Amino acid sequence: MSEDAGLNVYQIAYVCGGPARVAMVALVGLYEDGQIKIARARRRVTVLERDHDDPVRAAAVASIPEAGRTLGSLMSAIAASGEVTEIGRALRERGLLPRSRLALWSSSRGRTTRSLRRRIVAGLPAEADMPRRVATMGPAGITDPELRRLFETPDPDLSVSAVRVPGTRGGGTEGYNTPQRGDGYGEAGGPSGW
Repeated sequence: MSEDAGLNVYQIAYVCGGPARVAMVALVGLYEDGQIKIARARRRVTVLERDHDDPVRAAAVASIPEAGRTLGSLMSAIAASGEVTEIGRALRERGLLPRSRLALWSSSRGRTTRSLRRRIVAGLPAEADMPRRVATMGPAGITDPELRRLFETPDPDLSVSAVRVPGTRGGGTEGYNTPQRGDGYGEAGGPSGW
């Protein structure tokens, strides 16, 4: 038996990381092919080309409105799509996943799936095959450091922005009324342990 049991890149992603990993593989592929653009500051994804034969990629671009969508919410939408659900169903029918997330597996089936994951990771391809690396490793498989950082960080909170207070002067943030919110940062200004 080959290391990946004849699975395609989306099936490998589902076995190794679930529906969210499938969404990541589709988006990284679309980005690498120049079919979507991701704004670095706000992590907003916009479509450059909408026609796709690949059903997962087609579901991905269909989930992006003309104005764009944040990367995190887009990944969630793709992961919940019917196309990704179908990948999971097909894997369950082959006995490579439990019948449901709540189902208890016999220990032999659990060992079979763990063994399959180990074989997939052991057969990890060279950097040139980024879709399969991402399917297997997740964000760590993305060779472009900027793109990897986009997939590793959460979406910014776009519902709150700094508001200019009339009649104030100065540079920096002076003169801005920045609403207080629980954004995961401690008093020293650094991360407080998300």
